[in-house]
Amino acid sequence: MASTINGYEGTGRSLSLKLIQQLRQQSADGQQSLSAENKTTNTARLAAARSLHEMSLHESIRYAPGDPVEKWLNELLCLDCLSVPRIISGCPLPETCDLYYVNRDTLFCYHKASEAFLQRLMALYVASHYKNSPNDLQLLSDAPAHHLFCLLPPVPPTHNSLPEVLAVLQVCLEGEISRQSILNSLSRGKKAAGDLIPWTVSEQFQDSEFGGLSGGRVVRIAVNPDYQRMGYGSRALQLLQRYYEGQFPLLDESEQPNARTINSVSSEAVSLLEEVVSPRTDLPPLLLKLNERTAERLDYIGVSYGLTPELLKFWKKAGFVPVYLRQTPNDLTGEHSCVMLKELNTEDSAGPWLPAFWKDFRRRFLSLLSYQFSSFSPSLALNILQNKNVKDDSPATLTSMELAAQFTPYDLKRLEMYSRNMVDYHLIMDMVPAVARMFFLKQLGGISLSAAQSALLLGLGLQHKSVDDLEKEIDLPSSQLMGLFNRLIRKVVQFFSTLQENAVEAEMVAVKDVNMEPTSRPLHEDLDEAASEFQEKHKKDMEKIKDMDLSHYMIRGDDEEWDQVLKTAGHTAVVSIKSDKKRKLEDTSKKGQWQGKKLKQNKGKKAKFGKKL
Repeated sequence: MASTINGYEGTGRSLSLKLIQQLRQQSADGQQSLSAENKTTNTARLAAARSLHEMSLHESIRYAPGDPVEKWLNELLCLDCLSVPRIISGCPLPETCDLYYVNRDTLFCYHKASEAFLQRLMALYVASHYKNSPNDLQLLSDAPAHHLFCLLPPVPPTHNSLPEVLAVLQVCLEGEISRQSILNSLSRGKKAAGDLIPWTVSEQFQDSEFGGLSGGRVVRIAVNPDYQRMGYGSRALQLLQRYYEGQFPLLDESEQPNARTINSVSSEAVSLLEEVVSPRTDLPPLLLKLNERTAERLDYIGVSYGLTPELLKFWKKAGFVPVYLRQTPNDLTGEHSCVMLKELNTEDSAGPWLPAFWKDFRRRFLSLLSYQFSSFSPSLALNILQNKNVKDDSPATLTSMELAAQFTPYDLKRLEMYSRNMVDYHLIMDMVPAVARMFFLKQLGGISLSAAQSALLLGLGLQHKSVDDLEKEIDLPSSQLMGLFNRLIRKVVQFFSTLQENAVEAEMVAVKDVNMEPTSRPLHEDLDEAASEFQEKHKKDMEKIKDMDLSHYMIRGDDEEWDQVLKTAGHTAVVSIKSDKKRKLEDTSKKGQWQGKKLKQNKGKKAKFGKKL
């Protein structure tokens, strides 16, 4: 394989920065992991026989050595920028470094000092970025929306030479698109050129309001190769954010600094053959402090880059949140383009809009992990899902109704049996995707899992990988992975049981709390009062009973009759005794007969006065 770093092609360093670095790492790891046991296998012997050889060609084929045309072309287009000048001032603390705004009119004025500074900036671009072309130089020179910043070490007042550049930032201002333009483009399914982040986010979320916000996209950030991973890039981003948040006010707001510009010459006044290119005079300063220039008001800062674990860690540390991840990889690098945003000036906006984008992106990313993103390592996918830069104030905890809709009682029984090590893990694999989705959507309450358990749950449930594949990617034996998996399922089963118990308890009658307070008077007084009330009531009832006729309630028969009946009854449950009603009836009938006879006897008799009776 071969690639061109310098020259008119301008292909950049995609091979050296991307592929060769990976080949160097793989070659070193392969030599270290090779042991005496696996040297006998053909694959191991073949891997041990492979070694990386690098060759570089410094002499041009198209031009003779020292050709003036080649020299002129390289100086004009900044093509010969492979050698980065060494910084001799040491390693200053990142907190002591300052960010400066670069005036592009002065940078491209053909002055000797400006040309040398431009060569330094382009050298950092070529050394730190994988893709560079002369078109980038043209874009940097005349694009009105692009701005250039550089991070410089502390400069002493007596310093009279060009400062040493630690980092370079190129920012492109985007946004402030009319709502009607966005609606027209979305209705046709097309998007205009330029404004990468506004059009991408508006299309992905079908949001017509986002394009109206003003934002800045970090096009490039390049750090001196000798000072990478030392905090200078993070320092530059921090100062850039503070600058666009208005934390660097002008020194004297009453007197605005005179923005000196270069007087342009009309193309009709002087022809190309008559124009003389010479350094201009009365130039504005090349570098401006942040408190010497008014900052544009931005609602967010964004970035679009090829996703790698190192870059994802860097941008997350700077406070950025992913909102878009391209499903198809880049043809040149094989990386997926990622868009990350960070809100600015949140107190001026109506409300935080970034958490809503993050929640929707997380939900969609979880669904795509089993498709286009299944080739991601579990650690990379986990780093994308875990982001502390967004505060989730109201996590949607799972309810008992949602649990019943997702799992049947048989499913919950299988989970419980596996948590007790009574069945194999294959019996519950159909439920692992749903459990994994609930966990990463923050629906399982306060369940906390270790990094290995989270990676295992993501690989099994969302990426549908086998245990053997995860054993290599997580770098743990399968027996230990199964132990971690059983413990996390045990936590899930405990949460489900608690959820069901709380639901049953909520349906039960609420228990009232009884407040035991001392009585206002002694107990014997209460008893005496109750006894007096009972006696009065009893006395009134007895008086009522005395006035009532209770003769029909009287039991008939005397003691002799009852004794005789009880003796003859034996063990029978029913006894009978002769009632005296018959006797009374007989007595009354006899009395009536006697009175009838008496009336008959007296019928024929006359009274004293001669009247018949």
